[in-house]
Amino acid sequence: MSKTSEILLSSLKDKNEQIRSAAAGALEQLEIRERFEELKEQVEKGEKLDKLKAIYTLGKLKGDSIILILAKAMNDPVEDVRATAIRAFGNMRDVRTIDILVKILDDKSPVVQRAAVEVLGGFRDRRLTVPLMKMLKNRDKGVVERTIEALGRLGDKKTEEALVYFAVKGTPTMRALAIRSLGNLEI
Repeated sequence: MSKTSEILLSSLKDKNEQIRSAAAGALEQLEIRERFEELKEQVEKGEKLDKLKAIYTLGKLKGDSIILILAKAMNDPVEDVRATAIRAFGNMRDVRTIDILVKILDDKSPVVQRAAVEVLGGFRDRRLTVPLMKMLKNRDKGVVERTIEALGRLGDKKTEEALVYFAVKGTPTMRALAIRSLGNLEI
């Protein structure tokens, strides 16, 4: 048993709840790392449900290896697998994933596009304004609605004209989202 594992296991018996909780979380991360190869294989060769579970589990980790596995999963023929990989990237909040996520905006599946827009909106990076603005022309209302929300989170003043358009001419949901987003724009 490694020194790290020993410390974490003994910390599970600590009197302080905060220490016990931190140790439990760290042990979970170690267990996932130990299962890394198995989880990687499930993502690459498993059935749909196995892939989804493995992606969800790997999404709790960070690092180049995880990014590579999740990026490969975004090429899976099953849209749920691609969308789950996108959400795992969202949980990572790693700026190295932005370019991968921008590329997936071109996916044919609205489910995948919605997930990508939601995750990209969480980065609050103005470089995302242009690729997200293109999503306002999407045929899927859900994609457009999530894009309006994402643009509101970005707060880029350049989006004002488009948001005004949706505040006036969008569906009731789009109008409400655009109005909220207009209130979040920078000065």
